[in-house]
Amino acid sequence: MASANAVLWLEDRKVHHKEVALNDVLKTATGASKKHPFSLIVDFRKLAKGPGKMTFPEYVDYRLYDRTLFPDDNARLRFLSDKIQWSLCYQCSPREWNAATDDKWISESLLKDSGIRTTQTLAVVGGEPRQYGRTPHLSSLDSFAAFLADQKLPLYAKINGGIASEGLTRIVPLGDGKFDVVGMGAVGADVLFRCLSDSPGAYLLQEELLHHDQMTALCGPRIATIRAISFVIKGEVHTPYTLLKMPAGNNVADNLWREGNMIADLNRDTGEIMRVVRGKGPDTELLEHHPDTGARLLGSKLPDWQAVKQLVHDTALLYAPVKYQSLDIALTNNGPTIVEVNTGSSFTLSQIAKGEGFLSDEVIDLFKRAGAKIDTSKL
Repeated sequence: MASANAVLWLEDRKVHHKEVALNDVLKTATGASKKHPFSLIVDFRKLAKGPGKMTFPEYVDYRLYDRTLFPDDNARLRFLSDKIQWSLCYQCSPREWNAATDDKWISESLLKDSGIRTTQTLAVVGGEPRQYGRTPHLSSLDSFAAFLADQKLPLYAKINGGIASEGLTRIVPLGDGKFDVVGMGAVGADVLFRCLSDSPGAYLLQEELLHHDQMTALCGPRIATIRAISFVIKGEVHTPYTLLKMPAGNNVADNLWREGNMIADLNRDTGEIMRVVRGKGPDTELLEHHPDTGARLLGSKLPDWQAVKQLVHDTALLYAPVKYQSLDIALTNNGPTIVEVNTGSSFTLSQIAKGEGFLSDEVIDLFKRAGAKIDTSKL
């Protein structure tokens, strides 16, 4: 029987980072493109040597083999591989700022101190011995059980410093000392404490964010987040991409690696949903309605968009040394709320949402002005 820790963290990581055999990817691409494998490999190598350094699985995920979608090489060469993400990030942003983004407790504290609406961490469990200011660190089963006994509303638990919601869970009090925990089922405080304490970092126990009423009607009660990707150049904030990550089915979080979740391209000026995508590669689907709520997504405008834009601007300037950055924002009845601040952003999200390469002329200019070196000679 798998340990509780494996259920919450290791199983997520196993799914998120599942390796796919190259032969299987080639077979998928051959079937979808109706081209000979050798022809596909020759075509792929053009992009692997381009500015985006594309990998073969990414070539297939973005359907770059499909000349009906991409009739010219210029559009295909603008796709970037996630393997060069950190290289570009650190050409733009000093590494010493990593703690201000990667450590979620530090980030939350900085945002609160600056008057920016963000998550509310109620307690911390596990991890190395450390002080968390006014936030209690529950280092014993007794203190953990006493804390949970006082909770009447659901909590979210996330790893401080974790990525892509790996290990994220929702804790719902059931009464009689039992809790319904996503990934574990009904357990007592003792089992949950061992699980959280045995994970690869401290867990933050946070108040559950509740969707804005309009968002609940659109895509259900579980939080969907806006991903705003920004550059800060000489005190000016530029946000070339805004996206909406949406959970579906029984998924506890909105990350794209969770099967069935969707990503939407948003009009950055109005917050209108322009394109909705589920799946990747030959399994890519373009949707108009949310599969759970039935609500029409395409053409809908997200609420409080001017407040979202102001929040992006203010937070970007607070993190100005991180010249290439992104935010995850939840829309609530109390206003837009920062869920996370990230150094850089995965290129995958915008490229799947838009069906276009990340490297637009605007982004090329922003990267160069931020200090990154990109060879655009083949464009």
